[in-house]
Amino acid sequence: MSVQVTDGFYVSKYITTYDAIIKERGYDSVMVDCKFDTATQISQLDNLIAQKVDIIIMTPNDPKAVIPSLENAKKAGIPVIAVQSKVDPSAEKLTLGYSGANVVTMGANAGELINEALGSKGKIVCINGTPGGSYVDELNTGFYLTLSKDIQVLDTGDHGWDRSKATAVMDNFLAKYDDINGAWGSDDNTALGILNSVKASGRDIKVVGINGQGEAFDSIKAGGLYGTVIHDPTAAANTAFKMLDMYLEGKEVPANNYTESPKINKANVDQYEPAF
Repeated sequence: MSVQVTDGFYVSKYITTYDAIIKERGYDSVMVDCKFDTATQISQLDNLIAQKVDIIIMTPNDPKAVIPSLENAKKAGIPVIAVQSKVDPSAEKLTLGYSGANVVTMGANAGELINEALGSKGKIVCINGTPGGSYVDELNTGFYLTLSKDIQVLDTGDHGWDRSKATAVMDNFLAKYDDINGAWGSDDNTALGILNSVKASGRDIKVVGINGQGEAFDSIKAGGLYGTVIHDPTAAANTAFKMLDMYLEGKEVPANNYTESPKINKANVDQYEPAF
């Protein structure tokens, strides 16, 4: 068995759950990290196929670029499960299916939280992780689909999933714009970095994140972040192995095996557990 991973708090919890399942089942496993580089991921996939692993669990960095590798895995009889991000729709039949959140829905829920926070009107900035990957693209798709037409996006920025860089980007936005009402960060780490900048400025800006990590829950309770969206790595890992079991038992595996991603704000934060 092999798993392809990327960096981040979500992935760290996913790996912890994955490792526990692997140990419990007595499987052998090799883990590789593409560091968000598509060429590296393709090379890693091809190497794993050459090693004749039994199954590959992967997060596609680019949903289309991995298609030739998926075709090679299919020819070699190696099933592939996509987690966290989907492969391109044209390649769905080259995998067993997808396990994880509906990323477009998560983005949409974040957009709804911004709408709620601002009364569906105002001006915001958005700070995302590394652009170009399917995960960020899908988040953005959902977010902009639900964002009120009366909310103007003043600017967007990339922080490379680093909290201190998110703070620096937000510092620049605050210096550039004097009428920001809200901000969205593509994960809670980003949102908390944005919040650090906002607090230092003393300005009233509503901040929304994604992931549902414990630190975000604490911030929401304390009146810091306005809200977050749960992204559950434990459920995603468990579901991936349920898909594997269905495959081994000769059962049909659903193409999409979504985990739940509820919106969290001060009104319901005590009703949920953090995702990690």
